[in-house]
Amino acid sequence: MSEPKVRISFAGLCFFDFNSPFRGDAEPTEARVLLQRLTRARALSRVINSQPEVLDQHFPLLEFDLENWNPASTRTADFHCFPDANGRMTKGVCLLNGEDLTLRTEGDPEPFRFSRSKPQNPTEPSDEDRGSLWWMAPVDDVFPNNSLNLRIRNTAPGSNQPILARVMLNQGTLKTRELTNSPCTIVGAGPSTFNRRVATSFDLEISRKAVEIQMERNRHGRTTTSKLILNSARGADVQIGIRNMEIDRFIGMDPADGPRAQADFEVFADLLTNAVVGPKPFLLESRPGGSTGCCGRANCLVSGG
Repeated sequence: MSEPKVRISFAGLCFFDFNSPFRGDAEPTEARVLLQRLTRARALSRVINSQPEVLDQHFPLLEFDLENWNPASTRTADFHCFPDANGRMTKGVCLLNGEDLTLRTEGDPEPFRFSRSKPQNPTEPSDEDRGSLWWMAPVDDVFPNNSLNLRIRNTAPGSNQPILARVMLNQGTLKTRELTNSPCTIVGAGPSTFNRRVATSFDLEISRKAVEIQMERNRHGRTTTSKLILNSARGADVQIGIRNMEIDRFIGMDPADGPRAQADFEVFADLLTNAVVGPKPFLLESRPGGSTGCCGRANCLVSGG
């Protein structure tokens, strides 16, 4: 039986900002995952039946198994969800509002690594090829020479800032977790040759049995610190989810009846150095009826800088 590991999944409208160009010659040694403030519904560029699609409220959340919570933690869940057959809640959820997160593990941290290799057969990729970050949809593909705004990059998350939460990744192996079912293209900003499946979620795998998540919160001009310690229960992996998405499923509401409007490049354009004038592009699944955001699923993107 293999040793338990820490597995952190990222999904929803997350922005991966590497410390060196993702497609450059130098291998990035760390990345920061930015969770944008999208807590108010907003109209999008795409118009259907003479009405713009509307992006629902998104909330930065951290989800974990309650059985993995260590009493030495100073951070508790803001609410519990997902009852088992006996009615006991199984998950804890922390709302991330103005929080800077850093991962700590015992011993020397393993290096931060990932593959950028192009799959030999993108149409039918092998399991190994599916894990490559080649599937990420870089901002550079849409906004050449328009990197993340330095003021946003250098400003700590805050309840009144464009970034509500940030996660530092400097150890472990980052892999693609899920892909769209069909290829996507970029629309809304002129002709595009982009036509391939893209990643919609990612996993960070750390070969440790426990992790301490240090949280520095900036709210209303006041900074506080806390820690969330999670360790393996019954020899199973420590599963953590970091999301920036609708909150419905976490509070017991029924899912939407149909595909919900999502956004990607359109909202991330707000974080770039140079203002984007005119229609803001978005990803569209290359089949009739596709919704913005690649088949109705919010997707994570990687910064071009």
